Amino acid sequence: MESTDDNVDVLQNLEFSVVEIWRANPEMSDYVVLRAYEAAFQRYRAESRGHPPKPSNLTGLDASVFGAVTAVCEFRLGRGESPVAGLPKVPPVSLENIVNALRKLAKSVERHTKQEGRQGYLTFINVFLP
Repeated sequence: MESTDDNVDVLQNLEFSVVEIWRANPEMSDYVVLRAYEAAFQRYRAESRGHPPKPSNLTGLDASVFGAVTAVCEFRLGRGESPVAGLPKVPPVSLENIVNALRKLAKSVERHTKQEGRQGYLTFINVFLP
């Protein structure tokens, strides 16, 4: 996550959804997160191009993380309920912002995994989230 980004709140929302699952499943690796981010990126990029999204073939923990990520995306697009009870409505962001955020997060996973190991990204984002 880059602090100079205009969509820091979107990035944090997405990362928070991932960290919550990791805290409940400490064996989870960055690879699970990367697969979820990439699947969500493919889904929303297809939508932005006017194509129907292909169904995700993720299962298990990968599917759980994907579900949490897409729930946040839908909420931030103004199309879904808040994934966290009591969270106030926020102004919707564009589909382009969601696609860019997912691309940025996937690159961050790759970078931190390469530098810090199989949970490098998760450990990194955990420090910044309540």
